[in-house]
Formats: sequence, structure tokens, C-alpha cells
Amino acid sequence: MGAMDSDGEGLATTTSLCPTCLEQIPGRYEERDGSVHLTRTCQDHGTTSREVWGSVDHWDWASQFGPDNDSDGDLTVESDHACLAVVEVTEDCNLSCSFCFASSGPGGKQRSFEAVEDLLATACKDGPRPIQFSGGEPTVRDDLPELVERAVEMGFTHIEVNTNGLRLAEETGYAQRLADAGVTALYLQFDGLERETHVEIREADILDHKHRAIEACREADLPVILVPAVVPGTNDHEMGAIVEFALENDDIVRSVNFQPVSHFGRYEQHEGRFTLDEAARRLADQLDGVDTRDMLPAPCCSSYCQIGTALVPDDEGGVTPVTQYVTDDMWDSISGLVDEGDYMELLAGTEAAKQRACDAAGCCGTDVSGGAAQLFDDVLPVSFTGFMDADAGDVDRLSNCCLSVPTPDGELVPFCGYNMTTDDGEYALRNRHGWGGRDSVDGDLPDPPETVPEESVGPAPDTEYPAVEED
Repeated sequence: MGAMDSDGEGLATTTSLCPTCLEQIPGRYEERDGSVHLTRTCQDHGTTSREVWGSVDHWDWASQFGPDNDSDGDLTVESDHACLAVVEVTEDCNLSCSFCFASSGPGGKQRSFEAVEDLLATACKDGPRPIQFSGGEPTVRDDLPELVERAVEMGFTHIEVNTNGLRLAEETGYAQRLADAGVTALYLQFDGLERETHVEIREADILDHKHRAIEACREADLPVILVPAVVPGTNDHEMGAIVEFALENDDIVRSVNFQPVSHFGRYEQHEGRFTLDEAARRLADQLDGVDTRDMLPAPCCSSYCQIGTALVPDDEGGVTPVTQYVTDDMWDSISGLVDEGDYMELLAGTEAAKQRACDAAGCCGTDVSGGAAQLFDDVLPVSFTGFMDADAGDVDRLSNCCLSVPTPDGELVPFCGYNMTTDDGEYALRNRHGWGGRDSVDGDLPDPPETVPEESVGPAPDTEYPAVEED
């Protein structure tokens, strides 16, 4: 983003997107009543403006972290910048949540085993990186353990499964099967501790399933990351309780990643949305000893995409954020030494990432001798990911995204761009080069391409997308 100096209300300029047609147009960040709005004008669809940050002061503070966001506008992710590759294996799901990036549901189609192998090849063409099997609901595939084993054979060492946990709760031994196959962390949808929360957000009473899934992972020694979708007026009051639950179950729960809701997928079914700093403020209000600015921006993506801290429990039932002791200079040094992929692994609590973080801290002059390993065992990473919908579309931020989706023609594209939709529900990137993805939120999956587009630079897409058979 470039600085603005022509208007006292202007904060910065960027390349934005029209939320109606997703064409790239100039965008302007403006201060309005103490908050930050993104305003842009499309010659065909007029002017739109949306609040993207709740506090100008916090927006200015966050801007000192994170890299520059300049881009060439092609909406791809450089391979050496992709912290995590999200590999979609199915559009089928055993739930039909209103808050769903992929607008998946029962009866959706799935990629063949060979097509998933091609996506994995794209994800590791410059060396393996942390990956996450996602969908839809990956566990509806009976061959998911075999896909995990294939990923291990290809050299991937950190393999997450993004899941609602229903199959782990219902099928004895399934968590152990995943662990034995090579899954290193379970990315568990976990919206709260109140039964009504799950009914409201997931349209199903599945609270007990969440607890049984965690117990199954405990028996299998399979680390769990709790992933709450935060919906204003529904479960934002539970954020502190979720962190406390994670601390009480720190033998198996490695971290919490809050995801304030944005308009993706079946977006027309909800109206509420959160700015990232407002969500962080509400968590700070619910935890003694925690301030909004204890949650620092991630070292690899835009300062306005992901923030987080690490909490250490004390003997009186409270917590202390480790980031209170990190100076700006120290943060810059550690950020430069910790590989971007290590950051994702650290959130999952892998032993290798803990060791690399300890080594980086030691290089920066931080005293981590003796109790370093114990320190990382005791802390709970808590992060917020602010997914970008079309109303907040910023091409410069998208091009600096470190959460990528491998595509059938060999590209890595930004996760938010891949899932972004227009006001009418048309997807921005899901079918950019005839990949066989959905054209729209409510549309059927089109026939997959029979040939690779001429501009393709990667492995050929598999042309078979069989429907998932009913159990």
C-alpha cells in the first residue's frame, strides 16, 4: 500500500476489487469516526465502502509489523512464501453449515486419488511445506488415511486434517488410523462450549461430538488445534472460555485459532461480520492480564491478516502473554530467523518447530537456556485469522498471502481469493482456468476439463471427479 498525503481523511491507497464484478480497481483506506474503511469506485457498479479495522490507532500500530504488500496483481502466491498449502479433497460434507468457505454439503463431489496426488505435487514442487487436507469434510473419504500416507511418501512432514470431528467422535479407532498414517495435527472446528452455539452456527447439536473427538485424539496422542468461527452476537462471549478450555486440556490441545466470520460461501444467510482488531479486543476483555496489543501480527503475511500471542498460565488461574516481553527489535530479528513454514508448525505444537523457535530466540539474545523446551510446552498459542471477503478486497494483501491453495494447473493461489465470491455468489478464482471448481455458491460442479489450458505450467488435472457414495 502506498501512503496518501492529499486528503486529511485518507490513510493509504491500494489496488482493490469491486465486490460486484471482482475487477481490480483503485482503493482508498479512510478514517471515519475513529475506524478504518476501504472505499472504492467501479465505473460499472458505483462506490462501495466497508469498515475493515475498528480502530485507527490500532491500524497504525499494526502497520509497523509485517512486510510490504506491493504486488503485480496476478493473484498467485510465490512458492517460497507459502507457509501452508490447503489441499481440497472433496466438496462432500456431513454438515451443511451456513458459514462455509466452500459452500459444501451432503452429496458434493470429490477429487480422485490421482487428482489429489497432482495437487500435492504442486504443493511440494519447490520442496515440501506444511499442508492441510480440507474440503468439504475430508473424513467422508474412506481413503483419507491412504492420502495421508501418500503425502508422507512424497516428503511432507507436517500434515493437518481440517475436520468437524464427527467421524472421529463416532468411529472407534479412526483418530488412531489418522495418527498412524502420519497426521501431525487435527484442525478441529470448535465454535464454543454452549450447545446453542453449535445449533446456531452449524445447524446441528454436535457439542458432545466435539468432546468425544477430543477424547479420541487424546487416546491416539494426536494434537488438536481448536478452530472457532466467531459470530457477533452468537459466540463472541465464549472466546475467553474457549481459551480456558484449551488450557485445561493442554495435554492434547496445542493452540486456538479464532476465525472472525466474513462473507464467503453461503454468505446470504448471515449479516454479521467482525473486524480482526475488534475480535481481539473482545478476547482481551474476557481474559485478565491480556491486552489487544499483546496479539502481534504474524511475521509473514499482511499485518491485517493474522495476529496472535502465546499465553502462559500462572498459579492463580490467570495467564501472561509471552509477547509482553518481546520488543519491536526482537520481533523483527526472530521473524527474520524463523521460517514461514515453522510458524504454522509452531501453532500446531510440533516438536521440530519448537526447537527451531528456541534456536531463533537464542540467536536473538533471548535467554532460553535450560528451560526452553519446557517454556514451549507450557505456552498456548492463540491466533486470529481475518479472512478477506470481497467487501474487504485488497489485491496487494492477497498477493502477499501465505495461505495457499494448489490448483490443477500448477498454481498456488491465495486462500481468500480462491474462496472469494461476488455479491451474486460468483467465485473469483475457483474456476479461473477451467479447474473444474464451482462457478457459484449455489451452482453445480461443472464438468472437469479434459485438457490442460495452454497457459498451464503444472501437472495435468485429473478428469474424474466421482460422486461420493452414500454409506
